[in-house]
Amino acid sequence: MEETMLLCRQCRHVFRILASDSCDINKRTACPRCGSFDLSEAPVWAPLGSGANIFNSSEWEYECQECHHKFQMPIPKSPSEEKERKCPACGHGHIHRLDAVGGEPLYCG
Repeated sequence: MEETMLLCRQCRHVFRILASDSCDINKRTACPRCGSFDLSEAPVWAPLGSGANIFNSSEWEYECQECHHKFQMPIPKSPSEEKERKCPACGHGHIHRLDAVGGEPLYCG
């Protein structure tokens, strides 16, 4: 069995469960903080126990520094994934995240 990081969509609590390879998220698993069954897999860098505003949505908003196009993308699973992102309008890689107010991810490893 391997560990899976889960995010409660209700209270934004991040916690670990033991999961078998044969199932995604066990439908009977509930958030230990609020009891909600509305769970999703958390990014591997998510700090345990967090309720940080980095998870207020499933996407982050960016702005291209070249063409000033604003767009949204899913929360990255790693720092390298975020560094590889490019503007969907012009393809430029110089983008800035707009909605990281006090909630920077704590990338580890």
